[in-house]
Amino acid sequence: MFSKYCYLNKKIIPLNKACVCLNNMGLLRGYGIFDFIEIYNGKPFLLKEHLSRFKQSAKSLNLKIPLSEKQLEIEIKKLILKNRLKQGSIRVILNGGKTNDGINYTDKQTFFILTAKLHRLPALVYSKGAKLITYQHRREIPKTKATNYITAIKLQELCRRNKAVEILYTWNKFVLECTTSNFFIFKGNKLITPKDNILHGITRNFVINLAKNKFKVEQRNILLKELKSAKEAFITATNKEIVPIVQIDNIIINQGKIGQNTKYLVNLFHKHTKNY
Repeated sequence: MFSKYCYLNKKIIPLNKACVCLNNMGLLRGYGIFDFIEIYNGKPFLLKEHLSRFKQSAKSLNLKIPLSEKQLEIEIKKLILKNRLKQGSIRVILNGGKTNDGINYTDKQTFFILTAKLHRLPALVYSKGAKLITYQHRREIPKTKATNYITAIKLQELCRRNKAVEILYTWNKFVLECTTSNFFIFKGNKLITPKDNILHGITRNFVINLAKNKFKVEQRNILLKELKSAKEAFITATNKEIVPIVQIDNIIINQGKIGQNTKYLVNLFHKHTKNY
């Protein structure tokens, strides 16, 4: 559930008073970017990393962020205080704004920030592990966090029918990423994660850095057939943290049990966020 106040074009206002024009490029064409940030103990986690990616996404779509990075930090923190959030999330959105012909947009783009209360997957997912199902798809602009999630949304019913937590995208013979998460496998004590044609998640990068102190880490293309030899698997995302995966399609990982290496990383991650 979204909080009572949002930021829209230079002002913090009640969410129920916020509006955009109907000839908006975000509405008509889905032309926009966003970033999603978790709040721990009233503070945005890995904020600078998220804003850096947001800046790169804007550049890739020729969009202009109306605030400096410092100003953006200030407005985000003000909005957290206004909504009295200790735990929750922040969604920063920028789209093409007004269009007169449906294909070109003006210099006055639409920028807004939403906050929401904490929303996690069911506790059983973290204690027992979860299932993924595969689907052949590749993002149009993988390194840009664009607002176009049409494939991900379309596949949610398929996900529910198969009792899966997410869809794992594949392309030709390779594993890529999930609809809203990055993907990892363990082979022994070697942690492996796809490198190309994916969105490089902020939580993904954070977990890689945590893992380097104990494991050898490889960022490389993962063949689909390698899933059968994976000893452990998990996914990462800002709003999911680390989710253990024990099944992919009909492949059972680690006899359906959460692996010790995954447990180690989960505990290490929680140590960093608990007292953040």
